[in-house]
Amino acid sequence: MGSTAHSKITQALKPFPSYTAFRNGQISAAVYQKWIDKEGSLKVVSLTEDQINRSSRFPHDLHDFVTRAVAHCRALDILPNDRYHPASIDQAFSDIFSRYNHAENLTYIFPEETALLYAIVQSAQPRRAVFAGSYYGYWAAAAKAAHRDLDITLIDINPVVMNLASQNFADLGLVKNAKFIVEDAETVLTSLDAESIDLLVLDATGPNSEEIHEEYREKAIYFPHLQAAMENLAPGALVVAHNVILSNFTGGGFWEEKQKEYRRQYIKFLALLQKDFVYTVLDSTEGVLVARKR
Repeated sequence: MGSTAHSKITQALKPFPSYTAFRNGQISAAVYQKWIDKEGSLKVVSLTEDQINRSSRFPHDLHDFVTRAVAHCRALDILPNDRYHPASIDQAFSDIFSRYNHAENLTYIFPEETALLYAIVQSAQPRRAVFAGSYYGYWAAAAKAAHRDLDITLIDINPVVMNLASQNFADLGLVKNAKFIVEDAETVLTSLDAESIDLLVLDATGPNSEEIHEEYREKAIYFPHLQAAMENLAPGALVVAHNVILSNFTGGGFWEEKQKEYRRQYIKFLALLQKDFVYTVLDSTEGVLVARKR
């Protein structure tokens, strides 16, 4: 049975005092990371190394994280305002995300990232959003829940997960103005109308194979996807990218290597952003980049 990675990780770590102390703010992320490195990785056998290390990046308070993130984006003139309504996202978690059908899938969109995208859409009120690498639509549902009239296009090459996304949107009353396209994202992004995208969300993952050109491997694929969309981004359009971890605030060896690998994959992507966008990277569990086209 599928679920969120957050739920799986939380359930596995609940019995451990070090995790509880970290979540209650009694110890820092760095101290908790040391417990993971010395004991946790050996004791918590139901989680992968990747999963248990992700717990060290959990924010202590979801709403505090999003409030500060939105204020930071406003200060950089990425967002038009810093309004955030915790009660509305709490209602969305109750009405939408608690009922989301994961089938056999596991989403690595964490609660603060769901709330963050919800807040971004509430603030910016985009007319049209495009999700390149939408998987089974969980993060896209946050955008649609925040703005029910949003024209939203989900793109993924996997017909099984796209069918699940479509079913969820229909079951949860989110299907109005929603399109579900099973196709290569680069092809679709190139074919859209000029200046028609107000929000582009990047979360595709290319194959990890030397037979594939390096620009299309794993998260390096963000560069060709953004490049394909450039002419079709409206003035002031927002770009939100998942899995952008460029810091190691926990001090763990796992994250030191991980952020180095992400930096290598994102060389061309970040260079393109620096040229044409103002952007910031927010230290959520998976890392979220938020950018505005100049």
